[in-house]
Amino acid sequence: MNTERSATTQGTTPVRADAQRNAARVLAAARRAVASAGLDVSYHEIAREAGVGVGTVYRRYPERDQLMAAVLSDILTELIDTAHQALDCDDAWEGFSLLFTGLALRTAQNAGLSGSLDQHGGPAVAQQRHELLDLTRKVIERAQDQGRLRRDLAWQEVLRLTGAPAVQGCVLGLDPDPAHGHHLVLTVLLDGLQTG
Repeated sequence: MNTERSATTQGTTPVRADAQRNAARVLAAARRAVASAGLDVSYHEIAREAGVGVGTVYRRYPERDQLMAAVLSDILTELIDTAHQALDCDDAWEGFSLLFTGLALRTAQNAGLSGSLDQHGGPAVAQQRHELLDLTRKVIERAQDQGRLRRDLAWQEVLRLTGAPAVQGCVLGLDPDPAHGHHLVLTVLLDGLQTG
C-alpha cells in the first residue's frame, strides 16, 4: 500500500508555482517601492512595480501591516545574515566594516526604515530588531577588544553613525552627489573609526 499522500488529500492545497513567483515579485517590488517612497507607498504602486494586478497584492497581503511586516522582516533577515558573516570573519575590523557598510547602505536605501521598526511588524519584527542589535553590539565590541576600532565610542554611538550616509541634504546650495555620496561618507567614517 502506498503510504504517500498528496498535499490535497491531507487537507492542504499546494501553492502553485506561479503564485509563489507572484508572491516573491510582490515582496521584491514592495521593498523597492518602500525604499524610494517610504512606508506609505500604495498597493497600486507596488502592483505596478511588480507587474501584477492590485488584487494579487491584496490576496497575498490583505492587511497593510502584513505587507510592511514582510518588507521589514526581509530587510532585517538580510542584515542579521550579514551580522553573522561579520562575526565569522577572523579579522574583527573586516567583519565590522562589512556590517557597518551593510547597515549604512540599507538605511540610506530604505526611506523611514529605522523609525518604522517599533511601529510596524509586531512581535516578529521586534524580535528580529533585538537580535540584530545584539549581534551588532558583539561585532562592534569584538573590533574594539582587538584594538581595531576606537574605544572612546559606545557601541550605540557607533551604530548611530550608520545613519550618516542617509543624510544627504543640500548644503549652501550645493546638491549631494547621488552617485558617490553614500560611499564617500562611508569611506570617511570608516577611516575615522579605525585605530592605527
